[in-house]
Amino acid sequence: MKNKLLWILTLLPTIVTCAIIPFMDDRIPMHYDAVGNINRWGSKYENFIFPIIIIVMTLFWKLFINYFRKKQVSNQNEKTIKEAQQNEKVIYYTAIGMAILFGIMHYAMMYSSIIESKNNLVIMVIDINLVTNIVMGVFLIIIGNIVPKSKMNSIVGVRTTWSMKNDITWAKSNRFGGMSLIISGLLIIFESAFIGGFKSTIVMLAIIIVDGIVLTIYSYQISKKYGEKCS
Repeated sequence: MKNKLLWILTLLPTIVTCAIIPFMDDRIPMHYDAVGNINRWGSKYENFIFPIIIIVMTLFWKLFINYFRKKQVSNQNEKTIKEAQQNEKVIYYTAIGMAILFGIMHYAMMYSSIIESKNNLVIMVIDINLVTNIVMGVFLIIIGNIVPKSKMNSIVGVRTTWSMKNDITWAKSNRFGGMSLIISGLLIIFESAFIGGFKSTIVMLAIIIVDGIVLTIYSYQISKKYGEKCS
């Protein structure tokens, strides 16, 4: 069921684009400057670029899903099998969340370019920075709810040298990481709503960088305290 849902959400942007393309002008806005002015026009068929990226991302996630599936079949250790099953679920939920949110971004950008080309406008109708940043904030909240459920692995979760010392350091680092990602996601949504435009993107990047630094420091501290304990 999860696999079908993932592929439906993955292919939907391509299907929607195919349905709308015949009604679009041949040339549409494709790029904007920092304040939202249109600085490049392109072919309407460039609208297929983002759906293709979404498909490639899903194929990327499917490689990891298949990796954990094979691990369940090839391993006899019950603990390892359960961990692989849990990590497979985590990646599925992550992939589904990304497909939904990137789809929303694509629909917003396509709608904006249609309105702008039809009305011969020179500035964006929808603040794409706002949409992108809010989508990123929501994505971090989703990831923040998912990563604490992951088991120690080298693909998904808070993966530092220190968090991967043992199961205890992994669990504590990812539990904290989940909370910090949720907080960062909320901060990004709020700052985007109030600041908007390209400035909000700068703030968003700063929040993500600070979050990464905090997570790294926390995993190091946890490793110093629990790193010598058995998994």
